[in-house]
Amino acid sequence: MLVDNGQRFVAFFDLLGFSSWLEADGSLKVFTYVRGFLNLMIRASLPGSIVHPDMSVTINSDSIACINFSDSIVFYTRDDSIECLETILNVSGEFMNVVITGPSRMIRGAIAHGEFFADPTANAYVGRALIDAYKLEERQDWLSCSIGNSVAQLPFFELLKKKYPNFIVKALVPLKDSTEYPFCINWADPNTFRNMSFSAERGLAECEQRATKTIQDNQCELNKLARRVKNTRDFLRYYNGS
Repeated sequence: MLVDNGQRFVAFFDLLGFSSWLEADGSLKVFTYVRGFLNLMIRASLPGSIVHPDMSVTINSDSIACINFSDSIVFYTRDDSIECLETILNVSGEFMNVVITGPSRMIRGAIAHGEFFADPTANAYVGRALIDAYKLEERQDWLSCSIGNSVAQLPFFELLKKKYPNFIVKALVPLKDSTEYPFCINWADPNTFRNMSFSAERGLAECEQRATKTIQDNQCELNKLARRVKNTRDFLRYYNGS
């Protein structure tokens, strides 16, 4: 989707532990996953998408588009209307849900609002909103999709908070090196994802098992993993029950 004027919403996602995964399984195996399964989940998360028996996907939405490169995934909207914000919030929540509870890979993201320009034909993507989303994603110490202040300060954000009281919620732990508790997406909210067929806690446990295998000789990374999983599990139980 070409966007060369105005402001919009951008969601940036990162697959955690990617380098360790590469070292453990090899580039070809990871490439096969990214090219196949991850690409399918990205496209299938878009509104109105139809997944065909041959695993091809027909995308019917013109309000949101996506990019993925290596371990980074970006969604961006056509404009900054309330409809586009609602769309990117739901797409981000569904994407996190299917990645964590399906193939059980650890993922983290953030959403920002601001200038962003995209020309897929030239493979050119530039904008402050992308940088802000990237920086916010890095400051989380759990599997979350935080909502930047540039989004939370918009007047109509309050309307969506009232519409989705258990989907748009406050984080339980602050951002790294901060006392700020951002708004975030409850990607396992049973009211929002009524057709969710996987257990979020089971998916999280499998994420931990997969990640542990790739860093079993690195105590520092194991401690980081244990902290992230605990914070995520506490969040799931607080907002969704055990």
